[in-house]
Amino acid sequence: MRKKNWLFMLFFSLILISVLLFFIDLQRWTGSKTRAEALSIPEARQLVEQRYKGEVTKIRQVNNQYVIEMERADIKYEVKLGMDDGEILAFTKKSGAQDEATANQSLPQLNQPSVTTEEKGKKQQTAITEKAAAEIALQEVNGTVDDIDLETTGDTSYYLVEIETAADKEALVQIHAITGKIISITWDD
Repeated sequence: MRKKNWLFMLFFSLILISVLLFFIDLQRWTGSKTRAEALSIPEARQLVEQRYKGEVTKIRQVNNQYVIEMERADIKYEVKLGMDDGEILAFTKKSGAQDEATANQSLPQLNQPSVTTEEKGKKQQTAITEKAAAEIALQEVNGTVDDIDLETTGDTSYYLVEIETAADKEALVQIHAITGKIISITWDD
């Protein structure tokens, strides 16, 4: 009886080791990663230069992000880029004079100037205007814009766009004020 238990444990262990080795080998051959690899400095440089059509002048690493200084049309910007996913965390104008025509070309992806406002002692950074936020929200939800508010939670600024639909439903669309990405949509009857 002991010999059967011992043989069963040995057989089970061999199967378990075989399955484990199979998955390790499969990951190696398919290139699957168990975690995201951080962007390298050259990848971060290329990403920012392609996205914003400017010249990167300086890159430094701070915690889990790159702080990138970029120049475009004699205007200096600071871009904070997440190392893990390449997400733009902040986009700030540092220096340089610009007229209205240049301002509308500063962010080619968003077609809006970077704006910093103060409200109740909190700094709110935006790269898109209220009008752009309304257009983004209306692309996702058909209806009429009732109200737009700029809010800040921690270091993140976002627009809350209220839309009234033809079916008398109300949607609240939350849009990241720097990237223009839709964060959430909440429906109210």
